[in-house]
Amino acid sequence: MDSLRIALVSTPFVPVPPTGYGGTELVVGELARSLTALGAEVVVYATGDSTLPGIEVRSYFSRAQWPPDRDMDRMHAAWCLRDAARDPRGFDVVHVHSPAAVEAARFAPFPMICTLHHDLDPALTALYRAAPQVKLVAISRSQARRERAHVSSVVHHGLDPSRFPLREDQGYLLFLGRYDRVKGVTQAIEVAARAGIPLVMAGATHDSDYYEAEVKPLIAAHGVMDVGPVGGEQKAALIARARALLFPIQWEEPFGLVMIEAMLSGVPVLACARGAASEIVEDGITGVLCDDASELVPAARAAHHLFDREKIQRVAQARWSADRMARDYLRLYSKARVQRLVEQEVDQESAAGA
Repeated sequence: MDSLRIALVSTPFVPVPPTGYGGTELVVGELARSLTALGAEVVVYATGDSTLPGIEVRSYFSRAQWPPDRDMDRMHAAWCLRDAARDPRGFDVVHVHSPAAVEAARFAPFPMICTLHHDLDPALTALYRAAPQVKLVAISRSQARRERAHVSSVVHHGLDPSRFPLREDQGYLLFLGRYDRVKGVTQAIEVAARAGIPLVMAGATHDSDYYEAEVKPLIAAHGVMDVGPVGGEQKAALIARARALLFPIQWEEPFGLVMIEAMLSGVPVLACARGAASEIVEDGITGVLCDDASELVPAARAAHHLFDREKIQRVAQARWSADRMARDYLRLYSKARVQRLVEQEVDQESAAGA
């Protein structure tokens, strides 16, 4: 089979790859590079400040449009799909990473796949049901079970293992993510305090009222080091030197990229068993899964004795690489192309018979 030609449609909110916050855009960048390394031809639709050497990037907006705005997303998506439709060489598959692109699916004459990066949303479910020609891909089995529209496949995220060094444990616990109630920020602080282990927090405030009323007083009371948003090498180094990552989520997390970032660095993940955590963390091997955050206290105390960091990294490299993710998507792309060819043959035979 000839090399596949793929259009990847990212969001207009964050460049690809992101310089700081941006999970969806990080995945798009990893996927684009890995698909290219595997021999696919990739065109990425993203913002003009994206940096993907050797990969064609097409843009409607010259710079990232932050904060997220639905109308901006719609403008971006409609332009991207019209441009892809007018491409003289065409595409085997258009792979979108934004619900707004599903709204504009009528502009795409090629098979379309949409990866779901969000929690269950009834309005988006209705949108997906109105566009059954778009094949939905969940990022975890947990997310797929919760989604009411038909999900055709599950593909877990993956990252480039070479970006995650194995470094010596420097004795602190780490919470990395947005400072939001559902992420279990206060629970992480309480676990570290009860375990008697220093906590480093890295992220940005999501709900200022929650942060000021509940998080900030605990940071002050327990001497937590809050380093704010981090990205790139700084983020990788912060993760790699942690004794363990605290992930005491209070919601059904669709995936949780930070968990695989930690494991690829050889760092165990101490998590509440909600959402995708049970699919990602191998209990007793790459981390600990508990029903309640309070159960993470003894795990935090014993993490440096319980886990072999080199083994965690080896397991993670086998399961959570960008290469594995790209191969999973290539199978879906090939299936979509074959289905399209079959449909075209049927249409031609019907036309000939008429």
